Amino acid sequence: MNSEELRRLKEIDLRVQEIAKEEGLLVREVLFEIVPAQRVLEGQAYWFPTNFSHWSFGRDYEKQRTLYEHTGQGIPYEQVWDFDPPRAFLVETNPFVLNVMVLAHVYGHVDFFSGSKYRQRFRSVMDVAEEARQAAKRFAEYEERFGKEEVENLIDSAMSIMWHQHPDPFHEEEEEEVARERIFALERAKLERDKSVQSEFAQPISKEEITKREKRLAMLAVATPPEPVYDLLYYIANHSGRIRRPWQKDVLLTIRNQVRALAPNRRIKMLNEGWATYWHVRIMRRLFAEGLLSAKEHEIYNIYHSGVAAQAHNNFNVYRTGLALYEYVEERWNKGQFGPEYEQSEDPYKRLHWDTGAMKGREKIFEMRTSWSDRMAVEALFTDDFIHEQGLYSYTQDEDPKTGKLVWVVEDDDPKKIRDMLKDTFATYQIPIIFVQNGNARSQHELLLGHTPTGFKLDPEYRNKTLEKLYHLWGKTVSVRTVEKGKYVIFSYDGKEHKPSNSK
Repeated sequence: MNSEELRRLKEIDLRVQEIAKEEGLLVREVLFEIVPAQRVLEGQAYWFPTNFSHWSFGRDYEKQRTLYEHTGQGIPYEQVWDFDPPRAFLVETNPFVLNVMVLAHVYGHVDFFSGSKYRQRFRSVMDVAEEARQAAKRFAEYEERFGKEEVENLIDSAMSIMWHQHPDPFHEEEEEEVARERIFALERAKLERDKSVQSEFAQPISKEEITKREKRLAMLAVATPPEPVYDLLYYIANHSGRIRRPWQKDVLLTIRNQVRALAPNRRIKMLNEGWATYWHVRIMRRLFAEGLLSAKEHEIYNIYHSGVAAQAHNNFNVYRTGLALYEYVEERWNKGQFGPEYEQSEDPYKRLHWDTGAMKGREKIFEMRTSWSDRMAVEALFTDDFIHEQGLYSYTQDEDPKTGKLVWVVEDDDPKKIRDMLKDTFATYQIPIIFVQNGNARSQHELLLGHTPTGFKLDPEYRNKTLEKLYHLWGKTVSVRTVEKGKYVIFSYDGKEHKPSNSK
């Protein structure tokens, strides 16, 4: 980027901020850095601009670098972090108009960061930028003191379970004794209430039931954990007999906290990227209309925007679908196509031409930006019409009998099945729901995990490798209880071999 382009970019940046404010967006000062493509790839691979070192980050960087250098692909158009102030990269070798599009896209993200309750959760967890910088220094010192291999093995094991946290991103883990006292008080109150209740409509509690509940209270007094814990790294860091040194606990909790800060992103990726795309489209239109960008640059912009919003049969394009969803909702709510009267109408002609002039579209999409998750959007707004309009089907490749080439063909176009599949995906992003069931299994400090069978199934190869990583963290036999073919099964690893066994 030469000096003239830099001057123009600064001028356009000011105008973009003005347009964003006029449109009702929340605007914050953004720290833009013009960097080589490799710097963007580093930020993509390492999660943050600066972070601790690990071989998997290097692997991801080399993979993306090779793809970019040999194909021209693999580099994200935009990379922005919700820091204070927000920070974004612009690639110095990008066409000028592409960097303008990225700049407009970033201001869409910044508004989403400021307005979304999920993104507010991200900022409440910690100062993730500063924490990542400090982690890089601390982990490098640990490698010097305790050996690179020992530190890296610990990071490997922690990263194998790092996404297994509480399904509710707003959940706060309690100290075990605090949770025990809360549950114990509740159970004791229930028992005393049932003992004292005298009513012709209620059966008196039996001595057997009283004895049973008393035993449960006695077990609760020593159980660990007293209730299921879904945050695996948090529990292991605080209860493992192998994680004894402060630096080991620091490594586990640092990785846990970084992922905890990133986790809300997964719940809103479609809405977030769709929102930024929605606004870069509208801001770019204004810039072209005002003559700040030329007709030739418009041609270049169309090429790149078309690439962003292209349909991908083998992948769910969050940019395309998110943009289409906001536009679909805005049009419907502007025409008043919502509410009981509209939903209950069975006249297809009347529904097609329904227009009350409500003009509630902009209000509705800002509501989505503020309070909704991707799963909520799929459940409430992915109508049959929207799914068919966008071709959101399940595709597979088959050979064209005429040309012999592989082509994409529709495998399933049932809107209900598509919605159910997307709801499941957006609920946990294909991560099985695992929880600590017993941290003192068989009274030998063995670790027993539970798997919620209604979620995604356990892949046998991944399950076994993860149990091995867990053994490295726990130091004694680790097991996971799951359901296979309608029966409970426990898979265990004792440091030497894997053993399945039946369970009640």
